[in-house]
Amino acid sequence: MKAILIPEFAPDPSTLQPSEVPTPPPKPDEYQISITHCAPQHADILHAQGKHQNNNAKKGWCHPPFILGYDFAGIVRSVPSSPSSATSRPKFSKGDRVFGIAIGAFAESICVKEAAIRRVPDGLSNETACAMAGQAVSYASVRHVADVQAGETVMVSGASGGLGSVCCMVAKALGAKVVALAGDAEKAEAMRRDMDVDLVVVMNDGRDWMAEVMAFTEQRGVDVFLDNIGMVNDAIRCLAYFGRIVIIGFAARKGVMEEVKMNKLLLKSITIMGYRFGESGRRHPALLERIWAGYLGMLQKGELKPMLYGDYRGLEDVGRALGDLAERRVYGKVVVKVADEEELSRL
Repeated sequence: MKAILIPEFAPDPSTLQPSEVPTPPPKPDEYQISITHCAPQHADILHAQGKHQNNNAKKGWCHPPFILGYDFAGIVRSVPSSPSSATSRPKFSKGDRVFGIAIGAFAESICVKEAAIRRVPDGLSNETACAMAGQAVSYASVRHVADVQAGETVMVSGASGGLGSVCCMVAKALGAKVVALAGDAEKAEAMRRDMDVDLVVVMNDGRDWMAEVMAFTEQRGVDVFLDNIGMVNDAIRCLAYFGRIVIIGFAARKGVMEEVKMNKLLLKSITIMGYRFGESGRRHPALLERIWAGYLGMLQKGELKPMLYGDYRGLEDVGRALGDLAERRVYGKVVVKVADEEELSRL
């Protein structure tokens, strides 16, 4: 099969191209999935470069050689021959449409345990399910971690990206006012046009965006700051007394973490929470099920919709997609079409 194999860390992921690798056989407790779509993200760039926490030589688990990629959607090709429990039966059948999150998604086929995949809801395409597969973290960050309430003001960094845009949508659905932080004027204009937010501010246009935020909140500051890019110090300056910060990712820091003076938290009685979606789900499976139920419910009701960027077809376009992400060209979510959904369904 074709796959984006990382034999050694790649400083420039935009140069990555698929290679032929053996199709992995499923273990007795695994499903084999033919992939129709995959969704590159900033974490894939860090994985490819060896700068992600999962690449840590002592504690990480993602070391070359490995197949890159996290988010995918596809068609079940085979079901487990030996389910994990003697009394259990496979939840999915051959031909079912599923989406999931597992390392190795930039490939034509992947083998995963049942916990890694979910059924594509009726009425949603594989493309939409793939685009939204990794955004359950956004829903959980807003609804369960930050516990956003109606009437609060929420600020989202990296708001034009996949995670950030869904943070904005969820917060609005919960009745909050939303301040979206964009990286440049072009993205800001697109966000004003396409997103239901109350204020869009731009980091790099020469104006004092923090002053704009404070003026919008009548000098009070925002109640919640959802940080998708790694800017805790700036978040503190924008925050109201007793405000909350949820750290979702460090996409803009290129592996170099910022330092925070802890007395700043004390002066404003600030709460900072980190949220690692995958590990949280492994430790608290019942909560994970509630998160997915709420998230997919919002999707099916149309309260959340993917904003797809560009046209990427075939694994040959994964490198171009990663390059566009690295250069901050992307507005919304990137999805690569790996194979035709209807053709695979007929096989």
